[in-house]
Amino acid sequence: MAKFSITIGMVSIVLFMQMFAQAAFSAGDPVRGKQLATQCFACHGVDGNSPSPVNPKIGGQHEQYLLLALKAYVDGTRPNSLMSGAVLDKSEQELEDMAAYFAAQKAVTAPDQKESAKKSEPPGGPGGPGMAMRFNYGERDAEFISMLARVRDYEQHRQLDLSADLCRAPEDMPVDRDLDNDGLADRYDAAPTSAGEFVADRNQDGYYEICNIQQLAAIATLGTADGARTTLSFEDRRNRSYQLMTDLDAAGIEFEPIGNCGPTGNCMRTMGQFGYAGVFDGRGHVIRNLSISAPERGGVGLFGVLGASGIVMHLSLENARVAGRAGVGAIVGSNFGTLYFCSASGETSGMMAIGGLVGGSGGLVYRGYYSGRVNARQAGGGLVGDMTGAVFSSETSIEISGIRGIGGLVGLNTFGSVLDSHAAGTVKGSNDIGGLVGVNTDAKVRNSFAAVRVLGDSTNIGGLVGFNSQSIVRNGYATGDVSGVDAVGGLVGRNKGIVANGYATGMVSGSGKAGAVVGVIVEGDVIGTYDPESSQLVNLTGESTGWAPNELPASKPLQYFCDSNGNGFIDPAERVTKNYIWSFGGPQELPQIQCSDRG
Repeated sequence: MAKFSITIGMVSIVLFMQMFAQAAFSAGDPVRGKQLATQCFACHGVDGNSPSPVNPKIGGQHEQYLLLALKAYVDGTRPNSLMSGAVLDKSEQELEDMAAYFAAQKAVTAPDQKESAKKSEPPGGPGGPGMAMRFNYGERDAEFISMLARVRDYEQHRQLDLSADLCRAPEDMPVDRDLDNDGLADRYDAAPTSAGEFVADRNQDGYYEICNIQQLAAIATLGTADGARTTLSFEDRRNRSYQLMTDLDAAGIEFEPIGNCGPTGNCMRTMGQFGYAGVFDGRGHVIRNLSISAPERGGVGLFGVLGASGIVMHLSLENARVAGRAGVGAIVGSNFGTLYFCSASGETSGMMAIGGLVGGSGGLVYRGYYSGRVNARQAGGGLVGDMTGAVFSSETSIEISGIRGIGGLVGLNTFGSVLDSHAAGTVKGSNDIGGLVGVNTDAKVRNSFAAVRVLGDSTNIGGLVGFNSQSIVRNGYATGDVSGVDAVGGLVGRNKGIVANGYATGMVSGSGKAGAVVGVIVEGDVIGTYDPESSQLVNLTGESTGWAPNELPASKPLQYFCDSNGNGFIDPAERVTKNYIWSFGGPQELPQIQCSDRG
């Protein structure tokens, strides 16, 4: 299914026993089920016969079997990041309807359409039946631009001069004294005689000053230790805004993530309800040696969950070591808000939705950077693991390994947008592996590139995108070597969407179907791309490629110009040659994308 697809094996014998033991079964409505299942089509196909062998064919399966499988994803007995998010909001009747629709389809043992590594255009051309747009990208992009405008407003109005001494540390106090019994030693407590406070806003700018690592930790832990108490609730603490006053060292701290998944521990149900909801301004400071190990937990990072109103800005982590089960990232585990000019280095690991900076994200990451290692079973990305949000103007330098849905920048991109970003390093995995994005479903990748060595041991392996399904990849290139078994491409492994304006220069090797640019085209369109064996790759120009307008003013400016100020439009001042997405350089130089280099 589009936010996430069935991936591993079949349902256990227990499910079959449940299926035959259940006495009553209310048949679903297949007509309504088709409407509900549109987001499943990108991965499983309209008729349930997937365009990729990685996804099982569910068309024609027994209706009760499908229903019980869907229920297992909802209640968590069959945990899988690639499926659960697609069905958690569905009622039992809606699940029955979806099961009825796919059960009514015809099961096929071989593709009805012959896969080919050559150009294949769907009926009706680009945007025809093979690329029917079911998602309002314009509305979603406007939401991301609004999030960016909000954080810039905070940035513009924050107080810049903090020369006064706002951190009055009582260094003479013993570390084992806690007069107010709130669990924070008096030496670190800005209000050592009040159990209802632990920090101060001395300059009255609306941001409480964080002066030491103990205060930072106390946002989550104040009053929670045995025998401790506080009248300042976690609800109050997580809704405040804070600013970091100095670099911090978290070595030796058993850090509790700020914001969580609530009493059930299931972020996919509670979303950002219990997340950090204020503004955290790092003011360019660094937190070093953060260590969190929660292998059975979801929503793990410095901020375990960032709510929709939450903002983390101008913050860096160095040598962070963060491990969890699902939704794991160095700065944010599960993001519904905004990260703005944040970076991290170190190592993150877990099972599903694992990213270097952010684990799972339905929000915005702007000017994010991660350097280090990421280890994930599925839905793992160098920056973001599992995304329905957006990544703008970001980059990684990574080593990442996993099994499925692994990308140098984003592992699984569903309904999301990657813009003006790039990745470097090495990506290793089995299926759906990409130098920039592993799986791109109902999503967009624009003005982005990868200099990544991609090593896959199965299918859908691409230098930029592994599996591009009902999605758009426009203005992109890949320069790393790519190896796999089947559907291996220098730019895209398997395409069922639109790939436009790009090239690949790496060596491509596969024992099955492989292509210098695209490995396998199920349907869709490949427009204006160049492969390394073609003489056309030499002396490319704006005129010869069509990647730059023949003359100004140009129509469709978003396809030709960088959105330098990030307002979602190409303003008149941006419609100039020096602001082209592509820089063509000299006659022996390959074109380069320059948008990601903008401030």
